[in-house]
Amino acid sequence: MKPPASLRGIAAVAALTLFVGCAAPSPSPSPSVLPTPTASPTPSPTPTATPVPPAAFPLAVVTGITNPRPNITLDELGTLAADGVLVVPCGVSITAPTLPSTGSCVAPDLIRARLQVQQDLVALLPPGLVEPATKVLPISGTGPFGLFGADLFGDPESRALPYPITGSAPGDGRGALDPAWIAYDSSQIWTLTAIGSLCADRVAAYQAVTLGKGWDWPFNGGTAVYSGPPYLNPNPPPGISQFPIVKAIETGNDGVNASISRRSDIALADHKCPILRNDVWAPNLTGLPSLAVPETVLTRWEDLLGIDAVYLAADHQSDRGVAGIQSTIDILTEHALPHTGVGMNLDQALEPAYVTVAGLKVAFVNWNDVPGPTHAGPNTPGVAWLTEANVQASVQRARAAGSNLVICDPQWWGGDEYHPDLYASQVTAVGWMDAAGCDQIIAGGLHVSGGLFLRSGPGGVSVIQAGPGNYMYGQPWWQQTQEGVIVELAFRGTTLVNVRLHPYVMVLNARPSLTDPQGDGHYVLERIFAAGEVTY
Repeated sequence: MKPPASLRGIAAVAALTLFVGCAAPSPSPSPSVLPTPTASPTPSPTPTATPVPPAAFPLAVVTGITNPRPNITLDELGTLAADGVLVVPCGVSITAPTLPSTGSCVAPDLIRARLQVQQDLVALLPPGLVEPATKVLPISGTGPFGLFGADLFGDPESRALPYPITGSAPGDGRGALDPAWIAYDSSQIWTLTAIGSLCADRVAAYQAVTLGKGWDWPFNGGTAVYSGPPYLNPNPPPGISQFPIVKAIETGNDGVNASISRRSDIALADHKCPILRNDVWAPNLTGLPSLAVPETVLTRWEDLLGIDAVYLAADHQSDRGVAGIQSTIDILTEHALPHTGVGMNLDQALEPAYVTVAGLKVAFVNWNDVPGPTHAGPNTPGVAWLTEANVQASVQRARAAGSNLVICDPQWWGGDEYHPDLYASQVTAVGWMDAAGCDQIIAGGLHVSGGLFLRSGPGGVSVIQAGPGNYMYGQPWWQQTQEGVIVELAFRGTTLVNVRLHPYVMVLNARPSLTDPQGDGHYVLERIFAAGEVTY
């Protein structure tokens, strides 16, 4: 399979411009070693005394982060206990549910290490010891794939459900264990989701407008399965080699895909193209990509996806010139949607977006290194470019404004847009972000799902998610551009404690629909973990 030629500059007919992205995949050089996060001044809420935990406390069900299992039933928990393979913490009595003998115990603070070695194990863990090396398993709910059950570290609706697994410590229930291990305060827990690259032009617009399905259709996907294993694309576009693709078949559950982001405390989107007034917008169906979306899609962002903040530093933001940049800013401001990364000048492009959650002020900052858009300058409209100076400036603004947490989003290729690992220039950029004080890095710009990296730092575990993939972008000529994940992070205050990945596939190349992580979703999950590093 030889590397195909670049797609830039190729004349295209309607079908081609619906499907082809920026350039074709090319071989990936070896990834580089990531830097270690450095300490940065982080404003914190006023400290309070550590509460004395009650005699009974909830126990999280956890497994290894790479285990595709998405949840667990109480019956499954009982079976694991009966088989002697459920890992339980020493010094804790299980008060509910009633479980058979569970065999030997493991010191609570050593359970993480056990799961890192044996990713498929399932354990009960005091909630204060939950961290990203372990993945919390919700109790199986009524949604597809067992979604939406009781969950100590899930979305607000799941956190509010009665939680059925509790434990107690010997004696007075407090003295045998570190109180911080067994303390749990749901008001400090919050979740953040990132859906990936979004621009509902080309194929999505073709389905919604040309075929008359309406804008709800692409944004309200349900679940899907594959008709069979991946197969070679029988009709690749001109200039594209023959890559494996999948055929996705809808299985119902309309709206469940959008509900993942809508139910979270904060939902993010990487929007890659201008937003125009409805009366001047037309879909991009012929010619070279000059992408944009109409204002009407914002109601779908708000009502269906629940978007709370938008990253804008991306490769197609200059496709409709200065008027498109101004229109984007005006429309988002009118809709009161916080945004960052683009502006009528550099000062505006560097301004963070802010969202308040769980008593914290969270800042979002964004830069681009993908060729195409105009670089914002002192008097030049465009996107904030990914430079060391701009990274420092954005993060410093966020800190000066009293932000407790700074989430950073580089839109990057590092030299090529179709690779899941980090190239040398991306590793260099990570160093800039660490030095500036980025707490977490959720990136974008890659048209495939990038690797997940976990690193231990002075403020706890720091994540780099190299890119969730194409959420709605129209590149159906390769399995890796058809699939993606919704990234879900859970925090206890400012501390990252859990990472989940929800796989999806594009139905008719335009409608993101969830796949079973233990079924067809395994393809994208395995690529993400193979390209990253989660042992820290």
